[in-house]
Amino acid sequence: MPALLRTLALSLLLPFAQAAGAAHLPPEVEEVLARHKADRDSLSVWVQAVDSDRPVLAWNADLPQNPASVMKLVTTAVALDVLGPGYTWPTETYVTQPINQGVLQGDLVLKGYGNPMFLTEDLWALLQRLRERGLHTIHGDLVLDNTFFSLPPEDPAAFDGQPYSPYNALPDALLLNQRATRLIVQPDPATRRLNILTDPPVAGVRIENRVKPAKGKGCQDNLTLDVRPSTQGPVIEFAGQYAPECGGREFYRVVAEPQDMLLGAFRAMWKELGGSFDGGGRVGPLPPQAVLFDVFLSRPLAEVIIPMNKQSSNVMARQLLLSVGAAQFGPPATLEKGSRAVDYWLERQGWKWPEFVLGNGSGLSRETRINARHLGDLLMKVYHGPTMLEFTTSLPIVGVDGTVRKRLRNEDIKGRAQFKTGTLNGVRAIAGYMLSRNGRAYAVVVLHNEPGVHNGIGSRVQDAILKWVYEQP
Repeated sequence: MPALLRTLALSLLLPFAQAAGAAHLPPEVEEVLARHKADRDSLSVWVQAVDSDRPVLAWNADLPQNPASVMKLVTTAVALDVLGPGYTWPTETYVTQPINQGVLQGDLVLKGYGNPMFLTEDLWALLQRLRERGLHTIHGDLVLDNTFFSLPPEDPAAFDGQPYSPYNALPDALLLNQRATRLIVQPDPATRRLNILTDPPVAGVRIENRVKPAKGKGCQDNLTLDVRPSTQGPVIEFAGQYAPECGGREFYRVVAEPQDMLLGAFRAMWKELGGSFDGGGRVGPLPPQAVLFDVFLSRPLAEVIIPMNKQSSNVMARQLLLSVGAAQFGPPATLEKGSRAVDYWLERQGWKWPEFVLGNGSGLSRETRINARHLGDLLMKVYHGPTMLEFTTSLPIVGVDGTVRKRLRNEDIKGRAQFKTGTLNGVRAIAGYMLSRNGRAYAVVVLHNEPGVHNGIGSRVQDAILKWVYEQP
């Protein structure tokens, strides 16, 4: 082809290439892929300056990919828009009989509405309010009403055979501490034995301490932890050797049903607050004769999404999606309503995402799908929308905190990028925002689905892409 015609052809094609983004990967990214023998066709990348109307890089941007926990960005964006940053979850307290001189002969009822961040200190504050209102003796039962969620039975081991791992915790309308029990291992220097306890106490959980003191000097730790079911309740067995010089340790495991966690914590806290309780505990709907006694409000949504995204809490994201569904279509909350609420939100934006599969809203699924372009569209819309500050504040800061605290912490990029990460076997993903060297803001999406990519290769590819973006004008 003559030079003039070639130049003319290129000039005609240039606007289309610019509109679609660069049709090739940066050389430094290609080099990392080649060095690790990674498949470039399994990688999707989308990069766009937030003040531009077209991406600077769009590689496999329309390929449906599993985003893992990056899917939480969709859940977060929809929740901020539908519920609002100031949304709070109530936990209501009812009594089934009048309180007479501080004594309740009937039951005390706690009704939950799906608070994703109901912690030990929140339960303490709720109970302290009851004491301040004069209640000190409860002769009835503690009734726990979790009917705001209507969920089918689910096996927490179904995803990967790890039912006691906190990332597999299942949602509940009355969820304490994200369903994770804190196990405290504290050495006693005098006896060189370990004291092991749960905080707060959990009804029905038994600890077997088979740990032996380590011989020799210095810290020696080969502590093992195993959870097994029994007819009397879960048994947590600690074994191995442990030197007191190693200091204390903490473990988190899902070892009890939500009602057992609440009942155990309630008994211990009510006693510490000077109250008396001699009843039992049961799960059930609000009795018709019950009268509202008090309402405890959660932290606002804008605060709740910070630990959800920075620590990538699956159960918090699931609670959030259920809450959105109930707000949009009425209680009880169901996964179907949550999914329908997201689909409805996408329609309102004028978006059609044929490849999109939401799953349970957390990304803990093998079936979830989205492409890099659509995630990029979401990032751009949020950045220019009214909830940009709340959304970006919830994202982990590279080299500083959350799931990216160890990433690029010795590079200039440290502190200049905020990304939600996603990792499953064969999946590595990031999406969020970063500032280039000259201070220009970019939205960045990297989705990588390939066997073994979660074993470090995916992070190296991502780092190469982020370093390239950092040098963009």
